[in-house]
Amino acid sequence: MKQSKYYFVVFFIIIISIFLRFCLLQNQSLWFDEGWSLALSDGTSVQENLFTIINREAGDKYQPLYYLVLFYWRSVFGDSEFAIRSLSALLGVGSVIAVFFTSLRVYGKKHALWSSMILAVSSFSVFYSQDARPYALLIFIASLQIYFFSYSFSVDKSNKIISQLLFGILTAIGSFGSILTIIFSSAICFSHAVVYRNLKEWIKWWIPPVVFSSPMIWFYLSSPAASDPTATTVTRSGLPIVENIMFVIYGILVGTSYGPPLEKLRDEEKIKILLGYWPHLLIFIIVITVISLALITSLLKHRNEKRYQRADYFFTSLLVTSFLLAFMFALVTKINWLPRHSFYLCIPVAILIPSAFLHNYQRRNKKYIVPEVTKLATISLLIMNVYSNFQYYLNPAYAKDDYRSAVRYLLQYRNESAKSILLFGQPRLFQYYGDSSTIYAPEYILKTVKGKNLPEKLSTMTKNADTVFVIVNREFDWELKDVFKREMSDLYNLKDEADWPYMKIYRFTRKK
Repeated sequence: MKQSKYYFVVFFIIIISIFLRFCLLQNQSLWFDEGWSLALSDGTSVQENLFTIINREAGDKYQPLYYLVLFYWRSVFGDSEFAIRSLSALLGVGSVIAVFFTSLRVYGKKHALWSSMILAVSSFSVFYSQDARPYALLIFIASLQIYFFSYSFSVDKSNKIISQLLFGILTAIGSFGSILTIIFSSAICFSHAVVYRNLKEWIKWWIPPVVFSSPMIWFYLSSPAASDPTATTVTRSGLPIVENIMFVIYGILVGTSYGPPLEKLRDEEKIKILLGYWPHLLIFIIVITVISLALITSLLKHRNEKRYQRADYFFTSLLVTSFLLAFMFALVTKINWLPRHSFYLCIPVAILIPSAFLHNYQRRNKKYIVPEVTKLATISLLIMNVYSNFQYYLNPAYAKDDYRSAVRYLLQYRNESAKSILLFGQPRLFQYYGDSSTIYAPEYILKTVKGKNLPEKLSTMTKNADTVFVIVNREFDWELKDVFKREMSDLYNLKDEADWPYMKIYRFTRKK
């Protein structure tokens, strides 16, 4: 490929990654988790924010870096939806560039184009590049880790000290970014030892990361979660672990907007809903099977001319090991294991997939059809991710929690004599969208309010208002969802309901 043409393609891929990550960036409302990002970066100083994060007994306690970076970002660029999310979008583009240069160093030009294109259109990567949450930052750090670690693949023993030092620093930064990054770093460490089997080199590469990361490792080991992993407040899984495994694989490869909307899968007839998407799922299974079989075949064929096979072994080991470690982490902590909890998997996936067809390990015969079929399957995977992205952009069924519309409704229909009360949701987002009057009354606060039952407590909190708007976010997780209306009927009449994605508002009037 001519140099000018090659660099044009590289530029085109970067433009695609920028477009997909910044396209309609502020189209959707900030959602529940993004409200926590605001709340944990609201302080007047880094020290204040860090104190708030560390004293919060929830998963955010173990991923403080993003909130501190977001604090500085907001102080420079402001608090608009675009400004807040643009940090993640920019980091998402940076990950694509880092994967390109990693593949270029390890495999060469063609492989670098394919790997960067896979990550550029990845629905999983795009979604979290448009989300004011830590995952785009963590993926970026992981991609830089792999880039600097790729210098260990070289037989040239010179000029590795700087790479070793930078890899150690990035590993330490990653450990401050999330306890989950330690899983990924551990998988790199294990794969390096197993594939390259050079104890002296292994020690040189892993002394700096261990030393630099030791403060955060000590912090994690000394936390209450180390002795009781279930002590930390996180969403616990109510699903068989097999379903979590399938969902993680599916989410990493094509995103969560390729098949049925997640909200529908909480329905009792979820099997019927899944079967309604059988063409999507069948294509997914065929494509992934073809790529996987071709990759396994290439790994099992031992040939001296396989220039890149050791790197393939490393990235395969990294993918499998990090997946298994995440699986064990989910079992121990009983966390609801989702694709975002294994964010790092998208890096080895993007780097490894082109090896299934580019290097033609199977045979030298140009008529051998497997590489061509695998290439077609990879192109199909790219198309599936593009489809998934546009479902996320344009299909309301895949929208995030719509706090913005809920607040607009309240500001329009709530008069001075009416009160609104949030029973389950994120109060910070009501303030963000301009509603400072809604009362926040989660269940633990309701327990302390005078009154025998729910309607009496709400009446007390709203000072006996004749009209009460009750707001619930993600009602499917709410403990009171099955008894709420029945209990409220003792004192109130339900006049109407308004709902948006994951948001519901009930308007009650007091009985005369």
